[in-house]
Amino acid sequence: MDEVTLAKQSYQLVRKDFGLEVDMEFEEGENDFDRLEDWLTKQVNYLLDHDLNRLLNALYRIDIAEEQTKELLQGSKQGQIARNLARAIMEREKQKVITRQKYQL
Repeated sequence: MDEVTLAKQSYQLVRKDFGLEVDMEFEEGENDFDRLEDWLTKQVNYLLDHDLNRLLNALYRIDIAEEQTKELLQGSKQGQIARNLARAIMEREKQKVITRQKYQL
């Protein structure tokens, strides 16, 4: 599976898991995962500031382990919490896409 397809499918899972209506365009020649991580960091940062319950519920649905969530929330530097959570979310969503592709009939 190519990187663009993997990024787009990961993005769709993130949108579904967070219940987001916001749309992101994937443009030729850019690193899609970097753009996706930046976009997701903004979403996570907003939820950290305005709706922590929604964020925690999304992390549960995405299947980020509770221990990992606690570690990221407590062990990250103040300005890095949203970015570190976004990275963990992206890694988990990429794993899901790859697994689904592998076992697709």
